[in-house]
Amino acid sequence: MNGTGYLQDVTENGFSVFVPFSDTDWIQKHMINEFEVRIDDGRTISSDQRRKTFALIHDITEFVSAPMPAARKRENVEMLRQMQLLYLIDRTDSEAVRRRLTYHFCELSQIDLFSLSDVDMTTAREFIDYLVELCVVHGIPCEDTLLNRCEDIGRYLYSCVANRRCCICGTRADIHHVDHVGLRDRHKIHNLGLRVQPLCREHHNEVGTIGQKSFDDKYHTESIALDEHLCDILKWRK
Repeated sequence: MNGTGYLQDVTENGFSVFVPFSDTDWIQKHMINEFEVRIDDGRTISSDQRRKTFALIHDITEFVSAPMPAARKRENVEMLRQMQLLYLIDRTDSEAVRRRLTYHFCELSQIDLFSLSDVDMTTAREFIDYLVELCVVHGIPCEDTLLNRCEDIGRYLYSCVANRRCCICGTRADIHHVDHVGLRDRHKIHNLGLRVQPLCREHHNEVGTIGQKSFDDKYHTESIALDEHLCDILKWRK
């Protein structure tokens, strides 16, 4: 359910929001006491965000419409199911793919359908990062590095670590420790809070050759600290 709220009692520490809503009995019945507040600052999608969106849709369309190897039929069917594209009649139609992915994103986000012509900048940002995560999770090759397409680099790096994808090129990755662990076994040391980067073997070798700062400057990337969830995924000691 969505509603338009109005600011009240704005102070330096926060603000209150009044949302007209007639079915308050429904809220009490379901014992709802937490709500998400989305702030619309009036800005609409930028030309750069629109360009990123259509580039991502193009790459996803190319991937899902390509002939699928028979040996991977089960995995491909599951991938299409997760992306809500399994029953799309023509997966070569990028507009149809875009509409279906937009609909699925709105379902997940519990927001109304929107148009890329005038959607607000915040929703456009979240939709782009949703498309980026689809590419990471499903190993979808893109014409440009997703570092140049993501809106939230921290969220992108988190997904790359969780799915062991190189944050530079998208291929299978090792996990490079930015905080050096030396000769210690990473499975035995405490990894919680250590900074890492997900890098393929080629880029892992490169960072060792040119140094961390030069590597980060070259690719405009950064590192991410391991939290408990990532340690669990990697099966590394916290």
